[in-house]
Amino acid sequence: MIRQGEGPYLEFKSSLRWDMAESRINRALEAVIMKTLAGFLNSHVGGTLLIGVADNGELIGLEKDYQTLKKPDQDGFEQAVMTSISSNLGADLCSFVHVLFHVIDDKHVCRLIVSPANRPVFIDQGNSQKFYVRTGGATRDLNIKEALDFIAGRWKRHK
Repeated sequence: MIRQGEGPYLEFKSSLRWDMAESRINRALEAVIMKTLAGFLNSHVGGTLLIGVADNGELIGLEKDYQTLKKPDQDGFEQAVMTSISSNLGADLCSFVHVLFHVIDDKHVCRLIVSPANRPVFIDQGNSQKFYVRTGGATRDLNIKEALDFIAGRWKRHK
């Protein structure tokens, strides 16, 4: 899976909250993960997010992330992810994200398997709401008109 590289249905993130470059906790990293999850949730097919893998496919592992948690293990990591989804995207969306852990070359990697959501997913950013979708191998925000058009097509009302 890692060898096939990032694409429309697969995204890599090095870390949930540990900033490798600055060697400190960086909450902005968590926001980037929520943006990716929102993009997958809003898509027709969902996707998979691997945490602990660099963009180039290099295994980073979750050990640094684990050290930032009250419960420094897989269970604590899963709780942190679910708490973030609940507070940033909506508690009802936790059931659309399946959490798995794998150990590859003695490094822990978290695999989030995301199913398409049953409603549009927005993220609060400051004083505005953003709507994200996957386009190719990237997640981007849509303007209001684009979002309305996308939502109308994605969540058609069945009579």
